[in-house]
Amino acid sequence: MDTSNNRWDVHFQHLFTYPKIFPIYDQFTLNTVSVFKDIGSNAGVFSGLLYAAVSSGPHRYGVPWVVHAIGATEGFVGYFFMWLAIVGFIPRPPLPLMCVVMFLASHSQTFFNTWNVVTAVHNFPHYSGTLVGLMKIGHGKLLIL
Repeated sequence: MDTSNNRWDVHFQHLFTYPKIFPIYDQFTLNTVSVFKDIGSNAGVFSGLLYAAVSSGPHRYGVPWVVHAIGATEGFVGYFFMWLAIVGFIPRPPLPLMCVVMFLASHSQTFFNTWNVVTAVHNFPHYSGTLVGLMKIGHGKLLIL
């Protein structure tokens, strides 16, 4: 059987290519960086506080784009720095710096999730539980793919 057509091979391909993406680190170091990725993608307190700060007052629906802009900037800086390190434009960064960069890169998604959830709850207050549940299901399905 040709492995390129096997759906399980494609599904689990990231398990074997992740060390190839980060050839400058060993597996233990990658596990440490991965912990900071998990923390960053689940720590959305700052994005929630920022959304609350910029959406209060008379400009409640006009200003929250600031949350997206900061999230996009944070994601670009984090992923761009990692790309520079992997490609070899910059020397191998120390582990604490790479952990901070991975935290920033993965933390950027919380800004987009915060905007989506809060906007949906504001627009449809009677269906807030259903909307949050559907978004969490959709996020889980996206992670599976």
